[in-house]
Amino acid sequence: MIRPVGRLGAVKVAGLVLWQLRYDLLGMLIVVGLLIPVPDASQVQYATAVLSVLGIGASVFIGFRNTTAYNRWWEARTLWGGQIINSRVLHNGLTAVDDSSPAMAAVLDRMRRRQVRYCWRLAAEMRGVPTLPGVSELTPEDPADVDSTELLHRQAADVQALAADGHIDQQARVMLMAANTGSATAQSGLERIRNEPFPIHYDFFIRMVAWFFGIMAFNRLDSGDHDVMNIVVGLLLMAVFVIAERLGHFIEEPMRNRVFDIPMYRICAVITGNLLGRGHPLAQPQESNEALVWM
Repeated sequence: MIRPVGRLGAVKVAGLVLWQLRYDLLGMLIVVGLLIPVPDASQVQYATAVLSVLGIGASVFIGFRNTTAYNRWWEARTLWGGQIINSRVLHNGLTAVDDSSPAMAAVLDRMRRRQVRYCWRLAAEMRGVPTLPGVSELTPEDPADVDSTELLHRQAADVQALAADGHIDQQARVMLMAANTGSATAQSGLERIRNEPFPIHYDFFIRMVAWFFGIMAFNRLDSGDHDVMNIVVGLLLMAVFVIAERLGHFIEEPMRNRVFDIPMYRICAVITGNLLGRGHPLAQPQESNEALVWM
C-alpha cells in the first residue's frame, strides 16, 4: 500500500506511481514521436470520423472497469479486516473458556500461536511467496509445509478435543467454531479474488480502447501546424486515458506482491500483537511508520 508521508509525501507517491507506469509512459512518448511527422490531412481524416463516439465509449469502458477493480480491492480490504476481527474473537473466546488447568492451557496456547501462523501463511499464499522466517516455528507441533486450510482444520480439531475432554461445553464449542468459520469464510473470499482475475480478453480490449482513443485524440489536437502547446495538450489527454486504465489494472489485483497491495503483513503483525503480545518479533511492523510503502 502506497502512503503519502511527510511534506513531500504526495510528490513521492506520484513519483512511485509514475515509475510503475514507466513502460506505458515510454510507449506514449514513442507513439507521439511517430505521429508528429504524419501529414495533417490523414490525421484529420481518421480522427474526425470516430473521435466523438470513441471518447464516450472509452470513458464508459474505463469507468466500468475501474469501478469493478475498486470493488475487488475494497472487498479484499474488508475481508482482511474480518480476519483481524475473527482472530480477536477467537482470542477472547479462548480467554473466556480457560479453566486454568495445565492441560487446557497448553491447547489454548497452541491455538493462539496457530491462529497467528494461519494469518501469516494465508498472506504468503495470497502473494504466492514463501512465508517469512519464524512463521513456521510458531507451531512446531504442525508440519512445516502445512497450508492455511489445514491449519484451520487443526484449529477445529483442537476445539473438538477440548469438548471431548470436558473442558468446554456445547455453547463454548459453538462460540469457538464461529471464529473458525469466520476465518474460513474470509479466506474463501480472498482466494476467489486472488484466483479469479479480470478476464484477460476484456482487460486487453479496454487497454486497446484507451490507447486507440488517446492516439486519435492526439492526432486531432495536432492536426494544425504542430504547435508545441497542442502537442503537450494532446499528450496529456492521451496520458489521462492510458493512466486511468492502468491504475484500474493495478488495484484490481490487491494481493500480487506489488506496491499496490493491501498491507497484509501489517495486518498480520497487528494480529500477532493481539494474540501473542506486542513484544513478539512477528508483531513488529516490517516497515517504519514513515515508510512510503507498507506491505
